[in-house]
Amino acid sequence: MINAFRTIKALASDRRGITAMEYAVVAGAILAVALTAFNALGTKLTTTISGVTL
Repeated sequence: MINAFRTIKALASDRRGITAMEYAVVAGAILAVALTAFNALGTKLTTTISGVTL
């Protein structure tokens, strides 16, 4: 039982996993913003091209 508490305490004080998780959250946020921007740009571009007549 004491070993389990020591293991949990060691895992809680290990910061490497937290840093990796922070990078994953930041990468996810950047991806969400990029996808939203590309979607809006694509919609506007489609509308612009549809309005062009030859």
